[in-house]
Amino acid sequence: MTHDELVARAVRWLRGTQRCSVVISETASGTYQIPDAIGWRNRDYSILVECKTSRSDFFADRKHKACHRDYGMGYLRYYMTRPDLLREEEIPADWGFLEVHPKYVRVKRKAEKRPWKQMGYARSMEASQLLSALRILQKEARDDPTG
Repeated sequence: MTHDELVARAVRWLRGTQRCSVVISETASGTYQIPDAIGWRNRDYSILVECKTSRSDFFADRKHKACHRDYGMGYLRYYMTRPDLLREEEIPADWGFLEVHPKYVRVKRKAEKRPWKQMGYARSMEASQLLSALRILQKEARDDPTG
């Protein structure tokens, strides 16, 4: 399964199972974190999904990216992989773990809610993500010859 296929499944999972009203994927916003997929439920409730296709990519991110430890986006945070790529005990304690199967996404472990105190900078980055997505939509609307 490719990274793009995993991201597409993450987007469907966020829109469907998690009932997120707004979902964006891989949108650069000028922050140091580009989430694979992130969705919002209700007012401030964000769910981040990081998709991993290799063990080396997973371990490199955990080691080198602070956003995968304390400061990143997502009130709830999940790693999504194909089956048997990672073991549950390798996933950080507060992260959830999703495995993609042909017809369903299995929640191997639910994510823990982060303390709101940790969400200050994360919420600022999430706002940057949303503004970036809106800029893209606005540009597409301006460039649409039928509009």
